[in-house]
Amino acid sequence: MIKVYFPDGHLEKPVWDSLVEAGYKLHKSKRGYMISVDHPEIVFKQVRPQIMPFYVMMGKGDAGFTGEDILENSKLRYNLDNVIVVEKLPLRPTKLVIAVCEEVYPDVKSIEDFKQVVGNKTVMFASEFPELAKKYAESVGLNAVVFDPIGKTEAALLPPEPEADLILEVTEFGTTLRENGCRIIDVFKDPVYSVFIANKKSYENPEKKALMDNLITDVREVLSSRNLVSLLFNVPDEKDIPAIKEFLVKEGFNPTISTLAGGGVAMHIILDRAKVKFLKPKLRELGARRIATSPVITFGD
Repeated sequence: MIKVYFPDGHLEKPVWDSLVEAGYKLHKSKRGYMISVDHPEIVFKQVRPQIMPFYVMMGKGDAGFTGEDILENSKLRYNLDNVIVVEKLPLRPTKLVIAVCEEVYPDVKSIEDFKQVVGNKTVMFASEFPELAKKYAESVGLNAVVFDPIGKTEAALLPPEPEADLILEVTEFGTTLRENGCRIIDVFKDPVYSVFIANKKSYENPEKKALMDNLITDVREVLSSRNLVSLLFNVPDEKDIPAIKEFLVKEGFNPTISTLAGGGVAMHIILDRAKVKFLKPKLRELGARRIATSPVITFGD
């Protein structure tokens, strides 16, 4: 049996949706932290992604879904020699940025501008990733007092008398920062992905490793299939079959071909959704009829 930490916050829905698409039945009570799953050897417990690396390091759980930014900050804080990254996942990629208040620093457009304005003055630097913030401050030569605001980081920039001069914050599109009058002046890391981490000792256990690998493979296959569709069509006139088959093979496909009861064949390929609009006109020209697409999840290559 494995205990896997399930994230809350912005990662909860993409992880939940991916597992459901992969065939897992999940249920969470309104105030519950345990998420039931129809797998006898998997236990899900929901916690904040920020604490997962520590719990996994301490062996309180076998694995968990967290963010690269959280993992990197935890490495600086705890070392995490016994925590490994099993898989990097493109679940709602974000970025880590440096921002200031536009009202307080109206002429600051870059970190170099900021350094010129503040000079050698000690600045207040807020972030829920204090170790990363310290690393950044040292790298750009800022004299900074770094602190964790314990809550909405951008609130520390809001006037009057803001608590911070600048922040290191995670964002997807920068919308919340702009709405709060904040300006991004530097990018610390882009993109920031989600990661599936595991306790090294747990992952060395063959039974636990197999369970973790199967779980994350299911998620990865769902994600890799998000832009894929099945393209199906009939070729009623048999004389058109060789030309269509030749065209598809040249395009890199190996079509499935089935005989139709009334004559002709049905063909099926799997491809990226974006390519469908370019293939359909040529297929129609070559004799394809009743062209249709449907979502697909591919398991394996």
